[in-house]
Amino acid sequence: MIADRRYAYGDAAFAEQDLQAAFDLFEQTLERAPNWPPAHLALAKAALALGDEARARATLERVLALDPADHLGAALLLARIGGKPVADAMPAAYVAALFDDYAPRFDSHLVGQLAYRAPDLLVAALDRYLPGRHYAEVLDLGCGTGLMARALGSRAGRILGVDLSPRMLEQASATGLYAGLEAGDLVTFLGQQPVARSDLAIAADVFCYLPDLAPALAAARRCLAPSGILAFTVQTHPGEGVVVGEDCRMHHAPGLLRRLGVEAGFTLLAEEEAASRRDAGRPVPGALYLLAVS
Repeated sequence: MIADRRYAYGDAAFAEQDLQAAFDLFEQTLERAPNWPPAHLALAKAALALGDEARARATLERVLALDPADHLGAALLLARIGGKPVADAMPAAYVAALFDDYAPRFDSHLVGQLAYRAPDLLVAALDRYLPGRHYAEVLDLGCGTGLMARALGSRAGRILGVDLSPRMLEQASATGLYAGLEAGDLVTFLGQQPVARSDLAIAADVFCYLPDLAPALAAARRCLAPSGILAFTVQTHPGEGVVVGEDCRMHHAPGLLRRLGVEAGFTLLAEEEAASRRDAGRPVPGALYLLAVS
């Protein structure tokens, strides 16, 4: 109970930007509960905020030693300070745990407070570039609670969805809009689909959880019919390659995305700047892409 209380006080101090007090309280927590990963992670965040990267790095390594599957996302913070390759920074266990916890308030928080609009942006782009088109079979990648299926409406026939979070899938199932739903990673899911059959693969605000998009694009290309379309939103940055942003999401450079699309066998149909949500009241830099099977 003392450890819990110290942790709660530290959390409150951190939220109020009393960083040294938070750091001290998290240290006191760990004196009582030395093998508690959340307290180590909180201490690392406080150390980072105080500018002590060496202490943060050592503490994050301790989190990973205690939780090798990385349910808490310690690897993301390590990648941000150069302590781990970006390619290894987004483990499936972390994403699944994140969205399982988020599921009960996902729609209300994301749409109501963060002005999330990735599904609407993608549908509007499809209507602009491919007006009147109907998609007999759709693969909804990272389908979440089913917002993308709702946005597609009558444009879609049979919709198959995949998501890492079982609790998200429970809500997607309740919509009645999916012919099938699967819990798992999207590359494996795509590898299990028939070759060259689907008309549309769509990923709304999902690729920001994938450091390396090459396998996903190649797997989607395999599933799509000759006239098929891959549509997705991403978060972007003005440099090169992939970086971990301050929001602990993957930010992809537009040049990289264009190159990966061509290498996977797609033609660029559309590339537009698009902010799929807001953070701290500001639009999050991003883009949407429509790729057509070459």
